[in-house]
Amino acid sequence: MSSIPYPSESELDDDARAVLAQLPALNVVRMVAGAPAALRPLTELGQAILLRSELDPRLREIAILAVARATGSAYERAQHEEIARTIGMSDADIAAVSSGDLQALDPDARLVARFADAIARHVRAGDELTAAVLELLDRRQATELVVCCAYYSAMARIIATCGVEVEERLPAAGLDPDVWRAREAERSGVRGEGGSR
Repeated sequence: MSSIPYPSESELDDDARAVLAQLPALNVVRMVAGAPAALRPLTELGQAILLRSELDPRLREIAILAVARATGSAYERAQHEEIARTIGMSDADIAAVSSGDLQALDPDARLVARFADAIARHVRAGDELTAAVLELLDRRQATELVVCCAYYSAMARIIATCGVEVEERLPAAGLDPDVWRAREAERSGVRGEGGSR
């Protein structure tokens, strides 16, 4: 049971109803609808991170799972282990980052996981870690990674404090990975030439 009640249908304004109708039925989105002025900006930022950034989707999911582990967010872990499978990540990599067994990851994944963990636990990553990320990624992708880590760190705190419960059926469950990749490719095309790596 949530610590803060989810808003009832009668408490939602028209904009909140429109946002909820466009998105998967996620308890976290329903909870944020209780703060209507924040709903659209927060969900648009989440969609930008997941669907419109140049950051490699595998590295993005590794970062999110590292944040989920650092913050103890079972909700984010459940959602993003499923998304990680959907984009084709191996069960071994998912288990490694979710358990904190970073030595089982390749060097790039290990670096991103360490960077995400530092942001989630300590607010900022150290200079050496940040410099290493800038060697791996260009400026835009590195900045997208920071935004991703900060967003999911913030959402973990909303989830924990409000007591957001994991859905009985996860929205990404059963989604065909080829369909997911096609959607990502289609959205990447919208950004124009050179919009993705």
